[in-house]
Amino acid sequence: MLRHHYVLIANDQQLASAVLEELRRYGGTLGKDEPGAGVQPWKRLSWQEAPQVLQLWQASLILGVTHPNELPVARRIVQELTLRRLPFVVVILANPEFYEEAQSWFHGERMPASFQSRFGVRTLLWPRDLAGLIPSLRVRLEHPRASELVRYPEGSLELEIALRLAPYTPSLLPLVEKLALAARHDVTVLLTGETGTGKTYLARLIHDFSPRRKERFLIVPCGALSPNLIESELFGHVKGAFTGADRNRQGKFAAAGQGTLLLDEIDALPLEQQANLLRVVETGEFEPVGSNETHKSQCRLIVASNRNLREEVERGRFREDLYYRLNVMSFHLPPLRERLEDIEPLVRNMAARFCARFHKELFDISAEALSMLETYHWPGNVRELENAIQHAVLVSRGPVLLPEHLPDAIRQHAQAQRTNGQHLEGRDGLSYNRELLERTIILRALSQHGFSRTRAAHELGISRVTLYKKMKKYGLLAPPVSPSSES
Repeated sequence: MLRHHYVLIANDQQLASAVLEELRRYGGTLGKDEPGAGVQPWKRLSWQEAPQVLQLWQASLILGVTHPNELPVARRIVQELTLRRLPFVVVILANPEFYEEAQSWFHGERMPASFQSRFGVRTLLWPRDLAGLIPSLRVRLEHPRASELVRYPEGSLELEIALRLAPYTPSLLPLVEKLALAARHDVTVLLTGETGTGKTYLARLIHDFSPRRKERFLIVPCGALSPNLIESELFGHVKGAFTGADRNRQGKFAAAGQGTLLLDEIDALPLEQQANLLRVVETGEFEPVGSNETHKSQCRLIVASNRNLREEVERGRFREDLYYRLNVMSFHLPPLRERLEDIEPLVRNMAARFCARFHKELFDISAEALSMLETYHWPGNVRELENAIQHAVLVSRGPVLLPEHLPDAIRQHAQAQRTNGQHLEGRDGLSYNRELLERTIILRALSQHGFSRTRAAHELGISRVTLYKKMKKYGLLAPPVSPSSES
């Protein structure tokens, strides 16, 4: 069962012990194992390691305790936790001289009152005010998809993968068990999806949870290589093999060693090189260009394509035998426009990362800005979203990311939608806006449940027949087909 962690952030061991003693004194069983509650005892982290570790945990409560001299570090961490919407309370152990300075930051212009009440940031005089803090520490906040994580046993690979996905791409949680299989077993994996959907992210995740996790993870962008250099790039060459080959060079299959090699845009390989790749996949053997010496590949192979490889086979552009060799286990990543539930967590995590890079004090994203991001069509998928958030954070002013901080293309798209709605005012305007909202709600429900009509209909409170009719009306009947379903 998923356990809900209580986390104490404190750099000083003596301070941490003192705080826990006060919690035991005033809080009773808070943080102790409670029958049936699935609560682990408090876990202590330093302020420096907290952001990385907390991304992988489903914390019910985070209590940060800081001395005045640690406030610069705490400021940055608090900002990041706020953006990520993690449930935390910050306690500053303030003496009277420092109290006003602490108040001015945590309760002043740089952190509006609405965020104080929402996230519970406060300054306390130690230890007098701790008893009054206990009631707020009993608030149990859980991840919105926690019910999907509970079925994975504590310490299992499935739970570890789910905890990696949940904060960023909750729409991929239905793939957890299949991803665990791909990580456990040394089989070739095929990833498909539009450019920028996160295929490299998924390949890296499989590698990170595999027995090869301590070895190298190399990427070859096949589409960026000139045809006459692909063979050398993959298999290496010996000195004198061709003009300009003034020394021996190791190829990526050898350089990957015992690790994982990702061949991105595999569909860009010429047919001749596809034959060489087929030999490596079947036997593990290859020869560097200009050499008769056979080498044996020891790496695990993952390939990715932004095209439908079966269609490429039918058009004679991809070898059928190679396709079947590569398609042992496959995953399809839908475009971002069909993964609405991923947009907000991605935006918040990206914003937190870019705030740290650009030294920005940003605490939230406005509802209007989020709405504009969720209704944009994202032709560049996650990569375009990342660039948009980088731009927005860089030009932002104040504690909230607003619509005017977003790139022109997103604001112009939102304006066009508003204009379209205004043109339809009167006879059709209300109907248009209602249908636009209904389509968005249905698509969100389908996305959350992996396009399962049964589960989506249950969540929406309608029959499967009604859902089918509405999907047909709004053009939602044909989500991208996963290659894993191909035979």
